[in-house]
Amino acid sequence: MKYWCYDFSKFVLWLFFRLGFGFEVRGREHVPRDGAFILASNHLSYLDPPLLAAACRRRLSFMARANLFEQPLLGAYLRAVHVIALQRGEGDLGAIREAVRRLQQGDAVAIFPEGGRQFSGQLGRAKRGVGLLAATAHVPIVPVLVQGTFQALPPDSHRLHRAKIRVAFGPAIPYTVPTVLPTDASANLQAEEGQPVARDRHEQLADALTHQWRRLAEQLNG
Repeated sequence: MKYWCYDFSKFVLWLFFRLGFGFEVRGREHVPRDGAFILASNHLSYLDPPLLAAACRRRLSFMARANLFEQPLLGAYLRAVHVIALQRGEGDLGAIREAVRRLQQGDAVAIFPEGGRQFSGQLGRAKRGVGLLAATAHVPIVPVLVQGTFQALPPDSHRLHRAKIRVAFGPAIPYTVPTVLPTDASANLQAEEGQPVARDRHEQLADALTHQWRRLAEQLNG
């Protein structure tokens, strides 16, 4: 019963996107059936998190702005679907540690490594934080590309528009095993972030993710 709210929401969202936007999903075979991974998506619209929940066959842990939890009904819902509260601005180590904890328990965590919605509607670049999280938790990164949500709910609009929505999952990107890592997760984060070699590794993982996004875009547009 722990996940009844998530599972019910996923069913409703699948119907919503399928009937309302004819959404298609490609590459589901790239999503691991078990074990932890980071699902890393481009970000175009507020529709993206519920879309990923509907498209992915695994339950996902998302992050959301902490101030959203202050709204009674919305906050209760976010807690019911196990969303991680995130303080915007400087890096929220508490939220990152919670994401690492869930990954170490075998869960899947969904993030948007571009750092926010892309108001141009174009594909951005992944930031190195995704590499930090993958290297810290020792989990692969599964790239996913969404298309059509920018047209369905643009940043400057409060109403939905008709648009074709598609989701494509790509092959997992393995993390690079660190040379030396403390066993404690919090110390692990600090050690990883503080080493120039580690930062280069995080950048390489982020660049590999950006490259996979571009390949998925070519496949969808081809």
